[in-house]
Amino acid sequence: MEEKEENKCINSQEVPLPKGTGIANYMKKVLCDYEKIRGKDKNSNNCKFWDVVVITTADNAQKRVFELQIESKRKRNELPLNLPIYVVADPPGPKIGNGGSTLVVLSFLELCLGQEMYKKKILLIHAGGQSKRMPSASCLGKIFSPIPHGDPIYQMLDLKLAMYMPFLPNMPPGVFVACADDILVYDLGPVEDSKYWSFCYNGFTALAHPSPVQIGTKHGVYVVENEKNVDPKKHIRGMRCLRVLQKPRITQMYEKGAVLSNLKFSEEVAFKGDTSYTDSSFFFGMDIAKKLLHFFKENSPLTCEIDAYGDFLQALGPLATSEYVHNTSNVTHLTPNLVPTRLQIFELLKGTDINLLLMNASKFIHIGTTKEYIYHFCFDTKLQDELGLVKDCFNTFTEIKPSAKKRKFSDTGLGCIMHSCIPTECFVSSNTVLEYCHFELPLQVGQNSIISNCALFEEELSDNLLTPTQTPHNIFLHTVAVRHQDQTKYATVVFHIDDDLKKQVPISNVIEASYLGYDIQRFIENCKLTQFQLDEDTGGVQREGEGEGQALTSLWQMCLFPLESSMTRSLVLALTAAKAAQSNNPDMVDLSGYHVVSMEEILDMKDVRAMLKYREGLFSKILKS
Repeated sequence: MEEKEENKCINSQEVPLPKGTGIANYMKKVLCDYEKIRGKDKNSNNCKFWDVVVITTADNAQKRVFELQIESKRKRNELPLNLPIYVVADPPGPKIGNGGSTLVVLSFLELCLGQEMYKKKILLIHAGGQSKRMPSASCLGKIFSPIPHGDPIYQMLDLKLAMYMPFLPNMPPGVFVACADDILVYDLGPVEDSKYWSFCYNGFTALAHPSPVQIGTKHGVYVVENEKNVDPKKHIRGMRCLRVLQKPRITQMYEKGAVLSNLKFSEEVAFKGDTSYTDSSFFFGMDIAKKLLHFFKENSPLTCEIDAYGDFLQALGPLATSEYVHNTSNVTHLTPNLVPTRLQIFELLKGTDINLLLMNASKFIHIGTTKEYIYHFCFDTKLQDELGLVKDCFNTFTEIKPSAKKRKFSDTGLGCIMHSCIPTECFVSSNTVLEYCHFELPLQVGQNSIISNCALFEEELSDNLLTPTQTPHNIFLHTVAVRHQDQTKYATVVFHIDDDLKKQVPISNVIEASYLGYDIQRFIENCKLTQFQLDEDTGGVQREGEGEGQALTSLWQMCLFPLESSMTRSLVLALTAAKAAQSNNPDMVDLSGYHVVSMEEILDMKDVRAMLKYREGLFSKILKS
């Protein structure tokens, strides 16, 4: 292709659009189009689809977990056929960030596809990490979190594959970068609007969403050229970007020209006050892929964190400066060569254009925390309407005592229930999410809770176990299969919904750490957790200045969860322990004889095949009902 042609942006009149108007109608059409190729040839139904999908992981262990789940989804015909999905792990050693992962993926694809790589439309989903703010996704990955839509039920991967389909007719070969824990809903407007927007062959193209200025302090923010030309009534328009700010202060946004006033958007996305355009996903052409690949070959192996948003995008646009390379406030692991590496990337990319697609009828939704999970699936009626989310998704309800009247979901509860088999005598509160659960006995499930991957089988109960009849309010429960001494055991992770698993506390002061609504000493004493101890090797050691620093730990690293022989016994033990701590009753349970593990250890010990076998059995039972 000639250089002159390469510098143009690609256009197409073929963008699939619904007859109705509004985000809900548009997204219904998007999901309907994806459903037509789910389990079928990806090129059927005359639609354009991704040539290659790549999912990144933090390490090889997580890579194997993801590959097993993709294999299971293929067997169940939940993915488009003949769609190459590669899972690429970060190399061992220092954390390299999602920017470093992007470079590793480019190297992998060149090795795998050769020059054919440069002809492909590639979807790159960054999905590594431990998901500490949503522990039910820690073991199997947030990209495989359930979404209450579809039959069989969607997971985040399915939604990601569907979500960006309307962009593909207007996209040249290149790499589209997305994350695993967010949702985008939008309306691209009438078909004739397709001539006003496109992804560019060269440089970067970023999706930009109208947001209140306060939201911009936690995101990337774009400074738009000729802001007077922004028309909020247009669904989508291309616009040049002058510079990118990363998590700026509000005063900084005003100083740099990132704030637009007096814009009136549609009622679907309306908010009060001034506007900033914030980031979500972005695309880069194959000219950038070649540049980044050359940089990686010259600087491999990487020894510091590179952020695809902070380090790539902040280097772009005519007003970009290198000031940001010295700002390390958002860096997890500070290494000596971080600033020099950032400076190299700035020099590599400076002067590169970044074009924006101003999506004026769009909403960006993060769904990576327990509170977000409950809110969006239980209360966010707008999102539920826009994505066709339902409260009863892919379940079967059994009757312990058959009645003349056929009972249904509305008899069982008002919460969000997904991929579960439970008795109709159960009750799930309106602000609770229940997923991947199999109960043979009725439970009254408390308010403001997440109950995940839990089982209650009558045959696994014994005389010395109290049969639970309810779960506490504000609770997080998640049962994980682990390998211990060459056997499969089970640990049920239990937290208060407000517990901060990432918050670090000095080991010397650990008894004051907050757990289950009280200090952790209350749990230790009431559950007789005499084996609970911490030393200098528990948790990380934070060094402050030139001093020796202080040994720190967190709930993530504390051994609180006993191992049991079955999912049922594990759940009952966890509920009893939580009740003992919250009621301050030392006579309910004795954990002194148990082997206890931490969330951190559970990730290393997890028995993925046992977890997937349980879910596949549940899938079959629901399908047959």
